[in-house]
Formats: sequence, structure tokens, C-alpha cells
Amino acid sequence: MSVSESLWEKLRHYRLTALLAPQSPEACVAAYELFEPLGIVLEIALRTSAALDGIAAVRGRHPDALLLAGTVLTASQAEQAIAAGAAGIVSPDYLPPVVQVCVARDVMCVPGGLGDVGKQLAQKAESYDCTLAELRKHHPYQWVHKLFPVTAGGALLVDVAAAWQAVYPELTVVYTGGVTFERLAEIVRRDPRAIICGSALTRHIEDAQATAAEAQRWLDVIHGRASGTPQRAPRAITASRSAAHAGPAAGAVVTFGEIMLRLTPPAGRRFSQSGSLDASFGGAEANVAVALAQWGVPSRFVTAVPDQALGQAAIEALRAHGVDTAHVLRHGTRLGLYYLEQGAAQRPSRVIYDRMNSAIAELAPGQIDWNAALQNAGWLHCTGITPALSASAAELTRQALESAKNADLTVSFDLNYRAKLWPPQRAREILTPLMQHVDVLICNEEDAAQVFGIHAGNSDVAAGKLDAEAYRNVAEQLLSRFGFRAVAITLRENLSASDNRWSACLHDGKEFNISRCYPIHVVDRVGAGDAFAAGLIYAWRAGREPRQTLEFAVAASCLKHTIAGDFNLVSVAEVEALAAGAAAGRIQR
Repeated sequence: MSVSESLWEKLRHYRLTALLAPQSPEACVAAYELFEPLGIVLEIALRTSAALDGIAAVRGRHPDALLLAGTVLTASQAEQAIAAGAAGIVSPDYLPPVVQVCVARDVMCVPGGLGDVGKQLAQKAESYDCTLAELRKHHPYQWVHKLFPVTAGGALLVDVAAAWQAVYPELTVVYTGGVTFERLAEIVRRDPRAIICGSALTRHIEDAQATAAEAQRWLDVIHGRASGTPQRAPRAITASRSAAHAGPAAGAVVTFGEIMLRLTPPAGRRFSQSGSLDASFGGAEANVAVALAQWGVPSRFVTAVPDQALGQAAIEALRAHGVDTAHVLRHGTRLGLYYLEQGAAQRPSRVIYDRMNSAIAELAPGQIDWNAALQNAGWLHCTGITPALSASAAELTRQALESAKNADLTVSFDLNYRAKLWPPQRAREILTPLMQHVDVLICNEEDAAQVFGIHAGNSDVAAGKLDAEAYRNVAEQLLSRFGFRAVAITLRENLSASDNRWSACLHDGKEFNISRCYPIHVVDRVGAGDAFAAGLIYAWRAGREPRQTLEFAVAASCLKHTIAGDFNLVSVAEVEALAAGAAAGRIQR
């Protein structure tokens, strides 16, 4: 992936840049180090003599920094900015020589103004020797224009951007020139894909604390969060296995696995009855990424999808929920599918997989740059599903886990045994050596028995009769055998396909906790375990005590049973309310 592609993914995810006219190269470094933890891209304006040296200084101190060079007026300035290390070029107007330099080097170019959108897109397409449609598909970081200024005579000019987007579908617009905090909500309401250039963010850059707080306010509005919700937590969990919880964690959560197209008959219908199938996307690791992103946690998904419409639709589904897709590879020709027939009462649900030769199954070891994929991350989450897809997928999982531990990340792993993907003996053979890299193991009531031969006393999973206390012994055996920091086990008691009892337990090596048990009338149980894993990661990163962590995770996964589709589309507030005891489901007016 090129630096412009990486920059574009970051801009699409965080949607905020800070414009700086630097007085010294050191000011650029300080500004970058202030904004980078928040995900904000720094744009260094070539209005001062310190700008080019400032770009070089940031890249010298932070080689992987993704920077914009702004106020670029000539081809020579564009060449110098790119040579200094800029990953993208921004101009106040459409300047054909600047566009020519950028496209020749495949560097993102963002011309500005109130017109000439078609001209600059046509020039880019001609330079790439492609159509406009191909430019949009294959070079999305060039399918962009800057609305400058965004105000005239006190009025917002967002309608101008809407007119452009009507002619050039999916055009991304960068709004700058007159953008204030007071106008921010109106802009993002009218253009949900808007990228905001906040020159006001550097007005008092010398006061780092106040600037960071103001930047967070802007991010909260852009992403529809309540003001004050943190984008990043202040410090990292250590990798030591001696303590289960080590306080709040920083850095993104990275998940690795397959995203699939899910096809489901309408509720109550069997495959043989249905004239149509509802289509959506899902997959264990993608489900975790979406849930965390929904809750304000920087979330990055690593996978491979084919370079075609279905693959792109899967990526857009993730982006729509705020997941960073910068490390999704375009590879192969097939997107994995699964068909789900929802059960009811005494009729169980049925899943049919169609994942053979999917993009991720055919990805070769070494094709993922794990150093890049795990950059600025604090946590990696994988599952036992991915190694079951192919030998190469198993090796990629091993590389991911090993790279994460070498980088001192916390690693969680959900066993997620799937009998339709591999037999127990093969699962045990492949997964056992991976456990040396895992800090937090997650499994359901029968995974440990099927994969590692560790049984829970007299529990009868098939009959829906579980001895919760017997799982203390299961957790202790897992802790003793593999040296995990913690083991979490979800406990599902099936009364029928429609009605379950749901709880979980958590052993952190010091104490064993069993959660509250929820009676559940099931709408859709797929993804409930992933919702539990996401809740565990969320609460763990926040530094909560083991009991609180467990109750948050169980409440989150309980709510998932009430939502159709793989993704757990609930808020932190809803989870907190249920965990606090609001389980009656009374209408909220």
C-alpha cells in the first residue's frame, strides 16, 4: 500500500486535519506529536520558510508520519514537498502543473476552490490513462476536491459540494476556509463523508493541553459522539503475564480475519421457501472491530478481499462504522460467503459455509506487513476460525501473533471452534503452539473440551445444562497449561433455539468471577460471542476491575441477541444501563 493510500485511509477514518503555518521545524514536530495520538493529520502550509524543513524534521523523527503539504502553488513546490516527505499535496486552486507532478508520482493531490472540479478529475484520469470511473475505483485518494472557502457572506456553501457530488458520485470534499466549531455540526450533518480542515485548531498551539482538548471536541462532533468521549486512552497495558489488569490502554485494537457476505432468508422461512435472501456482511473478527469502533475505540481490521464490487462493499460496510481499513489487501477473486437459516423453538439454526479459495484463504505468508499493520496499536485480537481456512491462513495467524508479542501488544484469542471447518485433532495440532503468544483466551462452553480435551465436570452442553462452577476448573487448567493472563468463558444454556440463558465467567489467575445470568429471547444469536470479546477488550482497556469487565462484556453480548445481523449496534450507554440492572426493556421516551 502506497503512502498516499495509507494517508487516504486515515483521512477517511478520522476526517480531520490541522493546518499549521510553522515558525520553525521544531514547531512542526511538536504539532505532529500533539495531533497524531488523536488520529488528526497535520497539514504543513508552505507559507513560511520553515515549512519544507519542518516536513523533513517530522519525517526524520517519525519515519512513518503521514503528512499533508498545504498552500502548494507551483510544480517546484510540489516536488520539494514530496521530496521532503509529504504524502499528499493540497492547493488553494486548481493548478494543472501541480496536479501533473503529483499524479506522475502517484501522490494524493487535493486542488481547491469553488470550481474546476471536473477539470482536475479529468486531468488526473488522463494522466493515469483511465476513465473517471476507473479513477474513482482504483485511485480513490485522487477522487477529492477542496471546498475553499466554505463560507461566503456569512453563508455556508455546502450546497456547492452537494452539486459536485451529484455529478461526480462519491466525491470526497475537504472543507476549509471559514470552518469554525460552531459551523462544524451543520457541515457534517449535510455531508456525512466530509473531511474537515481545522486551521482554528493551531491558533493556540503553544498551549498543548487546551489545543488537544479543543481537537477532541471537534472529533466528537465529526464522529457523532457525546463531547468528552476519549478518542484514545492515556497509557498502554503492559505485556507482563503477572497481572491481569494494568490500567487504561492506548493504541488501536487490531483484528485479523475474514469478512464474509452473509445471506439469510427472511425471519421464519427456510432456504427452500425463500424467494429472496437478505444480504449483509459479517465475520468474527470484523464483528469485534465494528463493536469497538462504535464505542469510540480506534479499531483496525486486517484482511484480504477481492478487487471487485463485493469486496469494495465489504470495505464500505466496515468504514461506515468507523473501522480503519487501511490494511485491507485487495487479493484473489472470491469473497467468502455464508448462508444462515434462522432457527425457532425446537428447530435449530443452520449455517452453510462457502469459503473455499476465498481471498484470505489464498493469501500467502509474508503478504501482510505486520510491522505496518500493528503500528501504533496496543492490542491484537484473532480467533481460531482464520487458521482453519487454509495452511497459509494458519501461518499468517502465527505471524500476526508473534509480531504482536514482539511489539509488546496485548493479545486476545477466541478459540471459536467450527466443526464444519476442521476436526478437533487438527484444531488442537495447529492452535496449541499459538497459545504461547496469547494473553487473554476467550472460548465458549464447549471449545476447551473440543480443542484441548478439558471438560467441565458433569455439564451437558447438548442438553443445555451447565455447571458454572465446574468452569472454574476448566479455566484453571487452561491458565496452568498455557500461562494466560486471563481466561473468559461464555456460558449458553439452550432452552430452545428461541430462548437461552446467557452468562459467562472470568478467571484472572487470582480470582474467579461468574456473571449475572440473562434470560434471552433470541432475535439473532450470530455474533454474540464476538460482542462478548469486544466488550471484554473495551472494559479491559479502560482499566476496569475483573468483575466490572465481565459484567460489561456479558451485557454487551446479551444485547447482541436482540439485533439482526452480525454487528452489535449498541452504545456504551445501553450496555452500561443493562449491566447496572435495567433489564426490563421498558420503552424509552
